[in-house]
Amino acid sequence: MIIRDAIHGDMEFSQAEMRIIESTPFRRMRYIKQLAFAEYVYPCATHNRYQHSLGVAQCITDMYKAICKNSPSFYREGDLELLRAMALVHDLGHPPFSHASEDLSTIEHEERLTGILESMKNEIIIPNNYGIESWRLVNEVYQGFGNVYMGDRHLIALHSLMDGFIDADKLDYLERDALYCGVKYGNFDRQDLINNLVMVNDNLVILPEGINALESFILARYYMFSKVYMHPDERIMRVRYCNEMKKLLKEGVYPESTKKFLALDDTNYIHKLKCIKDNPYSLVFNDNFDGELKNNIDRLLSDYLICDCPRKGLFRQSKDDQTVLVYIKDSDELVPCTDFSPLLKSMEFQYIHKLRYYAPKDIETEIKQEIRKVVSIYHDNKR
Repeated sequence: MIIRDAIHGDMEFSQAEMRIIESTPFRRMRYIKQLAFAEYVYPCATHNRYQHSLGVAQCITDMYKAICKNSPSFYREGDLELLRAMALVHDLGHPPFSHASEDLSTIEHEERLTGILESMKNEIIIPNNYGIESWRLVNEVYQGFGNVYMGDRHLIALHSLMDGFIDADKLDYLERDALYCGVKYGNFDRQDLINNLVMVNDNLVILPEGINALESFILARYYMFSKVYMHPDERIMRVRYCNEMKKLLKEGVYPESTKKFLALDDTNYIHKLKCIKDNPYSLVFNDNFDGELKNNIDRLLSDYLICDCPRKGLFRQSKDDQTVLVYIKDSDELVPCTDFSPLLKSMEFQYIHKLRYYAPKDIETEIKQEIRKVVSIYHDNKR
């Protein structure tokens, strides 16, 4: 089966993969928007998890083929079918409006995957299932746990292609989200980055020729999070959506039952939501996060404000986190990518962390004045 995609062009899927794509849990993703309420900021951002999951399957295919070309000994029969199945199912556990409503779940969307995959075990068939049911293998390798997974370093390496700093998920969503939002921030040299991937001792690393592509990838993450994923207008809609949904859902949370959960998508609630029809709040403060300043504002004005503090690391959170290593063929050594790039060095431990406050529009002017007083006193005291 050939499916035409806006990012990857013609993508080919086998009969076994079409069983997954045509299943009820997979079709449900047609009705779950990739970027929640971003379309109310970027009107063309109506793309969904269904499109993204197909694209991730193509990205992981390109990654695996490039890795095996650069590291022929890494190839193993059945790898690609396993990886593509993982890519197709990785987002099946998303609730309505994707990440916007994760606070309404008692379990993470990845954790829901086990029950969902078991419910569709007849649709998941891969040739090399390592002696266990195919759905269990897909679940183990994607989630990164289990006896079969932990007993095989090769499977652990395959896991990194879906859950690593450079993985198929990020390679698709950055470019896809940028395209449908109509922005250029998410553009990076995806093919050059993929072409320079290599496996060394079952660790995913890059060749020196891929450094510039890696730079563009990290910059794309920075721009997309700062300008799109953390857009203040979309963020306040998320907060209001969760508050509204707590009143619409039984006990204020999504059901834990797999069957009941799979019956839910964006269309169940879209016509009931006030947050998409009007916004009674205005952004009255937007700056980089300062914990002490937040405490001062909260102490005096919290009764009138909604606070939002989105935070995202761009590369490494601490020195304990793994870095991206560069493989030097001539000397057969691995070197941190930051040794090759002043740009990567400068961004190594950077993160985006915002402090934002929203207030009802009818008291917006007064609240802004009060916040300015608090901020002024705070900075005077720090001098």
